[in-house]
Amino acid sequence: MPLAMVEAGRKVRVAAVTGAEETRKRLGALGFVPGAVVSVVNSDGGDMIVALHESRIALNADLAKRLMVEPL
Repeated sequence: MPLAMVEAGRKVRVAAVTGAEETRKRLGALGFVPGAVVSVVNSDGGDMIVALHESRIALNADLAKRLMVEPL
């Protein structure tokens, strides 16, 4: 399922990163790689704030849809 569908307070694992190569590289540089654990801090209409590797990152709805995740 896309990260955009995960509600606040849930932890998930990144299964795949989709989209154009530039998008995949950008998300990978931020730490969104398969196997990474992501915690959704806040979700508002698809835009969200997530915790990843001791950092909080804001993602717009389009980027959140590019991250395929699985529940922990």
